[in-house]
Amino acid sequence: MIYQVKESKLSGSIYIVPSKSLMHRALIAASLADGESTIYNPLYAIDTLQTIEGLKGLGVLFETRLDKIGVLGGEIRHIGKQINARESGSTLRFLIPVSTITGEKETFLLGDSLARRPMKPFEDIFKEKGLFYEQKDNTITCKGPLIPGDYIVPGDVSSQFISGLLFALPLLKDDSKIVIKGDYESKSYVDMTIDVLKRFNIKIEERKKVLYIRGNQKYIPTDFVIEGDYSQAASFLVANALGHEIKLKGLPEKSLQGDKAILGFLKDYGCDISIGDSITLKKVRPTPENLVFDISNSPDLGPILFALAALSDEKIIIKGIKRLRYKESDRVKAMTDNLELLGSKFEVEDNQITFYPSVLKGGITVNSFNDHRIAMSLAIIATVLEDGLIIEGADAVSKSYPTFFEDMRHFGGKTNEVKK
Repeated sequence: MIYQVKESKLSGSIYIVPSKSLMHRALIAASLADGESTIYNPLYAIDTLQTIEGLKGLGVLFETRLDKIGVLGGEIRHIGKQINARESGSTLRFLIPVSTITGEKETFLLGDSLARRPMKPFEDIFKEKGLFYEQKDNTITCKGPLIPGDYIVPGDVSSQFISGLLFALPLLKDDSKIVIKGDYESKSYVDMTIDVLKRFNIKIEERKKVLYIRGNQKYIPTDFVIEGDYSQAASFLVANALGHEIKLKGLPEKSLQGDKAILGFLKDYGCDISIGDSITLKKVRPTPENLVFDISNSPDLGPILFALAALSDEKIIIKGIKRLRYKESDRVKAMTDNLELLGSKFEVEDNQITFYPSVLKGGITVNSFNDHRIAMSLAIIATVLEDGLIIEGADAVSKSYPTFFEDMRHFGGKTNEVKK
């Protein structure tokens, strides 16, 4: 799908979409609980639908409504169905450990982009524990059960490997521990997993970079409300920093979502932030010289902060970008390729990028690289450029925020689909 997004003023109020990260976690925890749980304010996006389908492939039953999902869990079992993760890293990395509960060979299908993303931590773990694990092109086959013990996981590849193990290890008969090796990046996502597990009666102890998991625990059915998504809100919060006037509802002030860090980044950028029934944000101070954003613990904010930095009137350095290269796209390349077309000046190093003040031009055709966060970031840029932008692959937003362009139009954004 090709979308044209024209220069336009965005204003208005809306409830932001539910959190994709929390939705994945609540679905899995509810599936491991023996009985019926209800998840309120669900997110139906491509990624979360893949987790639902994957759990169905492990014997879990669901009753879906617009406003809630009933989950009948407690009996993960082998039913001989392949699990199609498509491009969802969370679905794949969370469900591989969970699938080992069946004790049978389980097969996962991966989309082309997901098949290129790192999976070595699981490959190493399964080999060390003497378990079957094989990846051939776009297919991963593994066989459990997991065994209690020590699990050493690198902390600078993806927190999803840690979270995946945290779902399964409490169900084993004896105690286990996860030792995080090296830098512990995206820790906030592990904290979120631990908090969701706590809601379902699972206790994890954490001391420094070691997670202690008591065995023989039981998940208890729970009613769970999915809060609004700071990751998706970031696009519209940055839009406000660029002069738009959007109020976002449904974002709790006390949230463990790592991408809540966007508020701190934008405060540093010179914005005043008001949090009440809704979040409002306005730039009121000049951009500081040599401003530095470190996104090591919130890499999903990378694309929208690239957009902000490219439009800034001061030099901005963004650190901690190396993991952006292994997302749905190489997000460093995807954003810089597009921004270069628009006239942005920047310097890329291994783990940081420096943006210099530039005058960006509109009327250009750009590409999402089939990445939802690239598409949304380009759309926000388009609203402040004369002649806007034409975005190829704009339908990538359906991965996490299917109504993104509808919401833009709700705010007064001028968008339309371009027919080939």
